[in-house]
Amino acid sequence: MSFLDTLLVRPERSDQYIMASRRILYYKLAILTNITIIWVVFAFLFLYNIILFDKELATNRSLILFSLAFALIGFVVSASLIFFLKNAFRHYPVWLSVIIKMTLTFVLFIIVAFIILAFYFVFSSHWKLNEYITRFYKEVFLTRAFLIFMIDLAIMTLLTILILEVIDKYGPGGIWSMMRGKYNKPQIENRIFVFLDINNATTIAEKLGHTRYFRLLREFFADITIPILANSGEIYQYVGDEVVLSWKNTPQNKFKCLKFIRQAFFILKRKESRYLKRFGVAPSFKTGIHAGEVTAGVIGIVKKDLVYSGDTLNTTARIRGKCHDLDKQFVLSGDFMNDFHTPHSFRIEVIGEMEFKGREEKEKLYSVEFD
Repeated sequence: MSFLDTLLVRPERSDQYIMASRRILYYKLAILTNITIIWVVFAFLFLYNIILFDKELATNRSLILFSLAFALIGFVVSASLIFFLKNAFRHYPVWLSVIIKMTLTFVLFIIVAFIILAFYFVFSSHWKLNEYITRFYKEVFLTRAFLIFMIDLAIMTLLTILILEVIDKYGPGGIWSMMRGKYNKPQIENRIFVFLDINNATTIAEKLGHTRYFRLLREFFADITIPILANSGEIYQYVGDEVVLSWKNTPQNKFKCLKFIRQAFFILKRKESRYLKRFGVAPSFKTGIHAGEVTAGVIGIVKKDLVYSGDTLNTTARIRGKCHDLDKQFVLSGDFMNDFHTPHSFRIEVIGEMEFKGREEKEKLYSVEFD
């Protein structure tokens, strides 16, 4: 077992939990680094704005120091958004969430900017502290240049929030693929797909009603997102109470795919009491897992989206549909098992060959359980 497997059940395997946590941390730090670089680039434009409004304030100031100061402010603001505020208001409407984040980060970067500028003017002008306190508000804080500086910071904060929202939309690496135009022309890819949905979803929805069931779905998908990120999975799409995940088809990613399922399974086991307390039911899930070639490309004019098409997805959906008939929670295809050896701590058993509508060849199916 690994990661959340058991934080969960086996605390002696905490080293693997730490490794998975590090992957998530590295992912967030990579986003933070890229956004900080954007802040540095915009620092040049913002310094030019300040010079236009108050040449005297900017005279003889170091561009390097200004850029570093702006980068530090950007780092602090972006870090607060990524690590603390990003999901803090996800239950609010988007517009209200943005306003709250803007307000909190505005207060934060005023404090940071005040401290940085205080040090800058004290050391560069050789003022004594008591002189600085009396002159700062008149010669810095009350100037038009400082107001422009605050406006520029607000613009960058809003831009940062929008960048994070776009990253959430396309997932890890997705935004860069879209910007490069990787999928503007159809691409043939060999990928692993996981169709995952909640067991007895209709019964649960009837019991809870539409609103409470939607809240359960939101918590369910939030809980399984951590192991998705920890195992480098890509969220292809949400469809009702189902999520479709994907990896490039490699032996290493097949193992990550199985690790994700195990980790998600044990996370939900661990949080059963919380779900029972809030909703009166504890959700579980079933999965169909398959691998094969698909065509990937961007579709749409008004709303563009990355779409995978091909028999591989249809087969994965049908495999998932067999879970109930076979009384198995996790079903794998023979194509997924090609060139793949059963890893330690997994029990994979042959179910047999089955026919699927629209396919001439039978598909060999397997079930997987965890030690």
